[in-house]
Amino acid sequence: MNRLWVALATVVVVATSVSFGLSRWMVMHQPTASNLHDVGWLTRELKLNDKQSRAVTELETEFKRQLDAMCATHCAARFALGDELIKANVDVEKCEACVAKMNAAQAEAEQATLAHILKVRELLSDEQAKLYSSLIHKQVCTMPMGAP
Repeated sequence: MNRLWVALATVVVVATSVSFGLSRWMVMHQPTASNLHDVGWLTRELKLNDKQSRAVTELETEFKRQLDAMCATHCAARFALGDELIKANVDVEKCEACVAKMNAAQAEAEQATLAHILKVRELLSDEQAKLYSSLIHKQVCTMPMGAP
């Protein structure tokens, strides 16, 4: 009976370890939006050299600055929309203008993202660009509906 408990405990520990290891591996190797902007992660995944890594760092810094400005514009318009919608007498034209500003900021962010991806690809070898493109594809095409 004692051996049965030891065997059972061993099976549970091994199964737990394998499950943890596989889960960790999956998380570490699946691209996410945050991974794709993590220069250290990209350096490891794409095997970037020092020059490429520095150039990607510069591109990421500029891209983040651009996105922060676009997000500020989008948020300001969203808050203005909220302020208008809370009023007893809503000005529909003001609401529509706020939505138009939000849409413009979102479109600008999408264009900036595309430009950023293409700039990063220009720094890469053909093999690196192919891998980078597949990582982008996975991230773009596996995003669930309604995700930000």
